[in-house]
Amino acid sequence: MQAPFIEQIRYLGQYVRPHKRVLVLSLALSIVSTVLGMIQPLFAKVLIDHVLLGQNYTFLMTLLAAVILLLIIGFLIRVSNSYIYTRYSAKVLFRMREDLFAHLQKVPLGFLSKRKIGDIYSRIASDMSDIQSLVTDTLPGYLFNFLTCLITAAILIWLNWKMALLSFCFLPLAFYLVSLIKPRILGLSKRVAETNADLSHFLFESLAGTHIVRAFGAEKLESQKLEKKHAGLLKTLLQYQVTGAASRSVPMLYTIINTVVVFGYGGYLVIEGSLTIGSLVAFTIYQGRVFGPLQGLMDGFLAMQKSKVALSRVKEILDVEPAFIENGNVVLKDGLLKGDITFDRVSFDYEREEPLFRHLSFHIPAGKVTALVGPSGVGKTTICHLVMRLFDPADGYIRLDGFDLKQFKLEWLRSQIALVSQEPFLFHSTILENIRFANPGADDEAVIEASRAACIHDYIQTLPERYQTVVGDRGARLSGGQKQRVSIARAILMDPKILILDEAMAFLDQTVEARLKRTIQTLMEAKTIIVISHRPSTIQNAEKIIALGEGGLLYEGPATGYLSEESKRSGIGDGAPMSGDRVDQQSSGVITH
Repeated sequence: MQAPFIEQIRYLGQYVRPHKRVLVLSLALSIVSTVLGMIQPLFAKVLIDHVLLGQNYTFLMTLLAAVILLLIIGFLIRVSNSYIYTRYSAKVLFRMREDLFAHLQKVPLGFLSKRKIGDIYSRIASDMSDIQSLVTDTLPGYLFNFLTCLITAAILIWLNWKMALLSFCFLPLAFYLVSLIKPRILGLSKRVAETNADLSHFLFESLAGTHIVRAFGAEKLESQKLEKKHAGLLKTLLQYQVTGAASRSVPMLYTIINTVVVFGYGGYLVIEGSLTIGSLVAFTIYQGRVFGPLQGLMDGFLAMQKSKVALSRVKEILDVEPAFIENGNVVLKDGLLKGDITFDRVSFDYEREEPLFRHLSFHIPAGKVTALVGPSGVGKTTICHLVMRLFDPADGYIRLDGFDLKQFKLEWLRSQIALVSQEPFLFHSTILENIRFANPGADDEAVIEASRAACIHDYIQTLPERYQTVVGDRGARLSGGQKQRVSIARAILMDPKILILDEAMAFLDQTVEARLKRTIQTLMEAKTIIVISHRPSTIQNAEKIIALGEGGLLYEGPATGYLSEESKRSGIGDGAPMSGDRVDQQSSGVITH
């Protein structure tokens, strides 16, 4: 639903307000520049009536000097004003984009998973560009054109009020025609923005899944989809352009009518002797100058409608409630955090009508290895996200060393917890930068030590560029196991008090897994480790098991009792170990081990 225009203005106002003095100065300079530009045609009247017809040639050089001086002054004012306005309007737009990006870091993960990533990207890039164009180009241009029309109207009335009134009497018709076109333009502007967003998402998704497209021989199908989307976009763009052309034809109609007025009625007044030739020439010049600003006002109107849609789309994201409120201020001194976690009657749901679990209570002891087991979809990963405060529970309390998680300063809390997931995310950067992501200040030696601990250093050394090797988009040049080990190195470098391993070794063979487990237990001695896995080998060293099911908590207690009971069956949690566990091999062949 499109946000009311007053809300959009209020939204822009909070960013403009800190720079209001500079922008008022810019407005004043715009007025002075416009006035200086509007004086020049009056020199034509003086030149004709007093210099040429009056044969006062001694006044000619003075007149020319005045014109040149005004041109130079006007030029300097316009250049200065352009610099001032661009500088501060850019600050406004950059702050808006930064706030939007920061807000996206706080919205519920469910919101991001349900929206097309291309649509979100379009709102950050394309829609923000439209808003930037509104602030840096459209509004200044609209102001200039409006002032030009206003000053021109005043001068035309001064030159000959009767002829001016004849020109103005057609303005109500022009405004009426524009009001008829406005709703159509708004609708088409929104369709253009939505179609562009859908196209961006298609291109993003298709390129991200290019290996699947090639594997199924679907290149032609994807090209046909793109052609179809282009055809739809072209149709909408043509409708928008035709409607815009109809809107822009209004000033043309107004100019044609005014031409008849000037050359018809104005010529009659000159012949009659009630209007000088110089005044008619000046009136004609000013009439000609009206056409450009009127055209600019129509173009600016179209641009503002498009920007209103962009503002509405950005506001939709900003109106999404954050997944958590940053109001905590508790920070424990170094060495005081133990890592004792308690869930006290915690309820959570991604959808209000479909709770994932209700009144869930359990305890994760400090300095121990605790395994979370259970079928897929019961909330194991969600529990880890709740511990990290990626979102807050709907009800109940999560306590860390006796403190409610909401009491901690969020940045400090997350600096104490490291998460390694089954599908680790690597940035399109070097291996060094990906490992150092969690601790940007770490030196190269610390990165190498973390890599050794994660059993990935020896492999990195076989690469031509070693730690400077670019891993590709999302780590595409590495195998699943290699990505997991880079992610584990990143977590080790962070030196967290709490380590969460969410199927973090699913792609590793048993030899590498065994080495990693020994290393992690050594490095994380006396620290809290939470393990999620379907593989018995991964959780066999756990000291405590928390088993979850569709009904909530099924078991909480020592690992030995649970594992001995499960060994009589086919496996842990939701059945046997994952069949066909992937080993640490490179499938793409770009980087070989």
